[in-house]
Amino acid sequence: MVRIRLSSLTNAKVGQRESVGLNLGQLSLDDLSVAYLKGVLNFTRVANGILAQGTLNAAVATECTRCLELFFAPVVVELEGLIGFSGASLSPERPVRVTEEGWVDLAPLVREYLWLGLPANPVCSPTCAGLCPRCGGNIDRGECSCGDKAPIDPRWAVLQTLLDGE
Repeated sequence: MVRIRLSSLTNAKVGQRESVGLNLGQLSLDDLSVAYLKGVLNFTRVANGILAQGTLNAAVATECTRCLELFFAPVVVELEGLIGFSGASLSPERPVRVTEEGWVDLAPLVREYLWLGLPANPVCSPTCAGLCPRCGGNIDRGECSCGDKAPIDPRWAVLQTLLDGE
């Protein structure tokens, strides 16, 4: 939950601004685990709600596409979203609204932007060797169980004689 109190902007004039710094530890946003969330959000009162804009830095749990190990990927996103008021109905375009007490939970908006900010092919490290194509062992953890004596495809066995001759 990423709750912020914006009661000062609910009855403010159009154009009034407020900045809020975020420095949150570990949190869970539905199906997304975040190690930390930091940034500054600027809120501006507009005619039909409150406009949220800012930059967020986070570490999001994801799986390496090479070795399939879970790791926290750094993500930096530029967030922008319109926050509705409590009387307004929720819609996919406006999933966040201010409560009667002036609180807003930005979790749906933050979650969406963090998902979009994740790399398409996340890698735990640039030197990740991935999985052994024969036995599926993680090569980064050491030698795999198949070793160097893996069975050779019989169609390529003749080529092995060339390597043995050297």
